Amino acid sequence: MKKRSDFLVIGTGIAGLSFALKAARAGTVTVVTKRDTKESATYYAQGGIASVLGRDDTFDSHIRDTMEAGCGLCHPEIVDMVVREAPRMIDELIS
Repeated sequence: MKKRSDFLVIGTGIAGLSFALKAARAGTVTVVTKRDTKESATYYAQGGIASVLGRDDTFDSHIRDTMEAGCGLCHPEIVDMVVREAPRMIDELIS
């Protein structure tokens, strides 16, 4: 069976689905996933999003936690950017 679309998204984790939502504004989208939808990095990360959402939370604590969990393999500038952009990205996903 042939199927045509403007965009092909391989993967149904947060990244793939976020892209698929944006791409759908510009054309048709086909999303391909594994047989078992639970076989994704997002699922194995407990499907959660760690972000500063409350007044008693700070970007610095999330940055510190992420750097520690990364065991020295994380790039500090990328961690900083991802942590600081997370609240905006969560709002975008919700909307």
